[in-house]
Amino acid sequence: MSENNKKQPGKIKRSFTSRQFRSGAYSSVITVIVIALVVIINLAFSKLDLSTDLTSDSLFTLSRESQKALKNVKDDITIYYMVSDGSEQDYIQRVIKQYNKVSEHIKVVKKDPVVYPNFSKKYVDDQVSDNDVIVVDNTTGASKYVSNEEMYYSDQYSYYGSSEQYLDVEGQVTSAIQNVLSTDKKKIYVVTGHDEQSISDTLSKTLEKMNVDVEEISLVTKKKVPDDCTLLLEFGPQSDLRDSEKTVILDYLKKGGDAILMPGYVDKETPNTDEILKYYGMSIQKGVIYEGAGHYENYLNWIVPTINTSADVMSKFDDKDYVIIGSSQGIAEAKKSSLRSTLTLTDLLTTSKQSLLKKDPSSQNTDKEKGDLTGPFATAVYAEDTLEKDETTKLTVIATNEVQDNLMENVISGMLGDSEDGSSNTSIEAKSLSYSSITMSSGSAIMWSIVLVILVPLGLLGTGFGIWFTRRRK
Repeated sequence: MSENNKKQPGKIKRSFTSRQFRSGAYSSVITVIVIALVVIINLAFSKLDLSTDLTSDSLFTLSRESQKALKNVKDDITIYYMVSDGSEQDYIQRVIKQYNKVSEHIKVVKKDPVVYPNFSKKYVDDQVSDNDVIVVDNTTGASKYVSNEEMYYSDQYSYYGSSEQYLDVEGQVTSAIQNVLSTDKKKIYVVTGHDEQSISDTLSKTLEKMNVDVEEISLVTKKKVPDDCTLLLEFGPQSDLRDSEKTVILDYLKKGGDAILMPGYVDKETPNTDEILKYYGMSIQKGVIYEGAGHYENYLNWIVPTINTSADVMSKFDDKDYVIIGSSQGIAEAKKSSLRSTLTLTDLLTTSKQSLLKKDPSSQNTDKEKGDLTGPFATAVYAEDTLEKDETTKLTVIATNEVQDNLMENVISGMLGDSEDGSSNTSIEAKSLSYSSITMSSGSAIMWSIVLVILVPLGLLGTGFGIWFTRRRK
C-alpha cells in the first residue's frame, strides 16, 4: 500500500477545525436563526392582527359612529359568523373581524353550519347560509339574524343597464347589536290622508338600521295619537288638516309628544296647520325661496342653506356637511317677547341675505317683484316647550318636502335622541365597491411606457453592471 493511500491520522478531526468548516457552520447557524426569527415574527403578527386598511373608503375599518355607539356596551355580545371552512366571503369576513377590537364585551365566533347543523335553530327558523351572521346578547338572550344578502349586494340600474356593488356589513351588524341591546323600541307614525309624500326607500332602510318601526296612520277616525308613538311625521301634505286632526295633533304635542311637520308649498289656504304652528310661535311665509348666494348649479329654487350645527337636533352634522332643499318657503318667528316663557325657538337652516322669496313661484323673473320678500329666511325651525313634571315637547318644522335623505336622517335621529336604556340609534351607510377609472392622454401613455418598459430596466441593468465592475476590480 502506497504512502498516499494510507489514512493520515487526525485528518477527520482537522476537517472540523478548518477555516472552511467554521465558515460553513457560521452560515448555517445564521440561516437557522433568520428562519426562526421569520417564523416567530409571522406568528406574532398573525396573533396581533396588525393589518392596515389601505382602501380609499376604509372598507374594512369600523367607522367612528360604530365605535362610539358600541364602546359603552355592558352586556356580553357574541357575533356568530356562520360559515363553512373555505367558503368565507373575504369582504364580509374582514369587516366582522374588526368587532373583536371594539369592546371587550363583543366577541366574534366562527361557527360551521355543517359541523353544527342544529345550532342556528335556537335563533332562526329558516336554514342559514354561508356568511350569514347571528348576533346574540348573552345577558338577555335577545338575538338578531343578518343574511349575507343584506351585507353584500348589487343594485341594478335599469336606466343605465349597469349595476353597482355595495358592502353593508358594518351597517347591518352594528344595527343588529343595537337591536339586541335595546329595550326601548322607537316608533314613528307617518300621517296620511292629505296626499303626503312617501318617505324614500333609502330613508326606510336607514330607519330600519336605526331599529325604528315606521307605520302610516290616518288621524281622521282617531281620538288621539297612539301611546307608543315616539315621533309623529307629516311629510308634505297637499291639503290642510281637518278640524278633528288638528285637535288630535295639538293635544298630542301639549302632552309632551314630539313631531316633525313639513308643510310644502301649496296654493290652498291651510288654517288648521297654521294654528298648530302659531301655538309654537311660527308662521309660514308662502312662496318659494330663490337663492342668490348658495343655490344648486343653475336651479335657483334648489338652495344650500346654512346648517346650525350647534343645535342638538343637528348635532350629527359638522361644519363640512351641507344639505340641499328645493322649493322651500320661509318660516317667520314671533317676537321673543310675545312667546310664553316655556317656549324657545332655534333656527336650524337659514338662507343668505341675497335670497329672495317669490310670492308667485310660476314667475321666471329672478329679480324682486311686487310682494316678494328679501332674505335671510329660516327654512327649518326647532321649537322646545317645557311642560310640567319635567316633560318637554319637541317640534321641528321644515318648510318644504323637497329634501335630501341625509337631512331627514339626521333630524329624525336628533329628535329621537338616545334610548332610555343607553343604546344608540346610529345608522351606518353601505359602502360602494365601485372604482374610478384613471384616464390619460396618448402622449402621457407613451411617456409612461418609455419610463416603465425601457428606462427603468436600463437603470436597473446599469446599476447591476456598476456593482459587478466595482467588485471585479477589488
